Amino acid sequence: MIKFQHLTKSPRHFQKGSVLVFTLSVLALMFVLTAVALTIVKSEGFLSHRYLAVKQARSVAEGGVDYAIQQLNLGGAYLGSSNQALGEGVFTVIVSGSGNSRVIESTGYIPNAINPVAKRRIVVNAQLNGDNAQFFYGLQVDGGGLVMNNNAGIVGNVYSNGNIVGAPGTYITGDAAVAGGINDTPSQSLETNDSDQFFSTSSANRDLAQSFIASDTGTVTRIGVLLGKVGNPTNAIVVRLLNDANGQPGTASLASGTLTATVGVTPSWINVSFDNAPSVVSGTKYWITLDTGSSSSTDNWDWRKDTTNSIANSASKYTSNWNTGSASWTDTGGNLDYRVWIGGFATKIDSMTIGSNTTGTGRANSFINTKIHGSNCPNQYCVVENPPAVPLPISDGVIQDWKNEAIAGGVQSSYSLSGAGSLGPKEINGDLTVGLGGILNVTGSLYVTGNIDLSNNCTIKLDPSYGTGSGVIVADGTINVSNNCLFQGAGVGSYIILLTTKDAKNAVSMTISNNSAGVVYYAGKSQITFANNSSAREATAWGINLSNNVTITYEIGLSSVYFSGGPGAGWGIQAGSWREIASF
Repeated sequence: MIKFQHLTKSPRHFQKGSVLVFTLSVLALMFVLTAVALTIVKSEGFLSHRYLAVKQARSVAEGGVDYAIQQLNLGGAYLGSSNQALGEGVFTVIVSGSGNSRVIESTGYIPNAINPVAKRRIVVNAQLNGDNAQFFYGLQVDGGGLVMNNNAGIVGNVYSNGNIVGAPGTYITGDAAVAGGINDTPSQSLETNDSDQFFSTSSANRDLAQSFIASDTGTVTRIGVLLGKVGNPTNAIVVRLLNDANGQPGTASLASGTLTATVGVTPSWINVSFDNAPSVVSGTKYWITLDTGSSSSTDNWDWRKDTTNSIANSASKYTSNWNTGSASWTDTGGNLDYRVWIGGFATKIDSMTIGSNTTGTGRANSFINTKIHGSNCPNQYCVVENPPAVPLPISDGVIQDWKNEAIAGGVQSSYSLSGAGSLGPKEINGDLTVGLGGILNVTGSLYVTGNIDLSNNCTIKLDPSYGTGSGVIVADGTINVSNNCLFQGAGVGSYIILLTTKDAKNAVSMTISNNSAGVVYYAGKSQITFANNSSAREATAWGINLSNNVTITYEIGLSSVYFSGGPGAGWGIQAGSWREIASF
């Protein structure tokens, strides 16, 4: 009989198998942990590489924004760029918008083997900074006044700081005002200076004041300050005449007026008049105060001062807010430059038709042989009053800034053109002559040290790069425009300003015998004569004479003319607009 023996493993054999299983399990666990560790290291490496790539992409996108600003400053027609290389990355820029603002969208990315495309997109608003001049009237005239000959007309409003005198058939379709007369020379002033006094640089010096002792008893008809700007300040300046309170500015504002003239980087005299002229008493102290509502470390104002001129009972001070009731005023260590006019003389509107049967108002000290609103004066629309003298809109400082821009573009001798040519920015040391069908493309501000003669079917036009901005041609001498010379801006709201700085109030420095649609004429220290059926969009001068049948037609868009030239002009990023709108 066969017997089967029961087979079993010995304890020793079992122990050897258990050790083998345990060892294999440990090895497997170590393999898994090693794999996990390698995965983590690889992932961290990937994330680190991605983080670096994203940072690089953001820098490239920022570089795209900088590039777009640079291109806009080279020419406002820039619309963007595609796949522009920058370092290890590439950016694409899209520029949209019109006028004086743009939206810049810049996408930067870094090609990468691990992370095929790391992207960042940045969007900013860009603003064109420059100078604005406000032409509110068809004609604006200073103390030389306006003389209109037979059948001359103005389609628009007129403001004059001197008499308006007409003739048979002369008319103004809008309103007309003649300010009370102001003497050429101020009653008192301080005009020497050796230092800057910056203000509105911080909240501590938002308001700045200068004292004076009234030299006469009467009404203050005008105040002037020697003012410049730093950067592009946008905070308004309110000029106030304050009483004195124990040697410092008081809280009683005797009068106030907003400064409206364009202020330049180059300091110059800026005038302001008050709607209600305040009375002062001879021998009494008063304070001229410039009141601003905000401050900036980069965009502020400069009131020139004299640190050596010691004037008895005179001082200048600054504070954070003049009318708090407990203002703490700090001495500036000098006297600020100022001018004060006290008193004046009577003015008039003579021999004019103003408005229509249903429109028109006149304001002046007196009216002679004048019809307003359809009937002879006096009537309710012939307002007998003393309007304030309105300063001309462009200051000497802004004009000097334009000259400086032209000078920076180089100097050449007299320039004569009868064909086609481009010029600017440029100083012409001599005369500028364009005639015989010549076409001058203006690519930047022009400064002519001599005379300008434009005639015989010539064309003066702004380069398309001006966009909606206006351009300026400045002469120190006389300007003559005749025989169908055409002026063209770069687009809607763009004009050419033809300006002479000649200082000869009793002389004619600009003669216009031409129908001109796209030009503004400006002679702030001399006179303009319009003759031979000439016309213009706007004219501003010390004095203006309209010959027979001349018509000036004002364009509404001139209420704020933007100049894209001059220091500080150019495209920049609007504060607070920088944003990252998406990431990939």
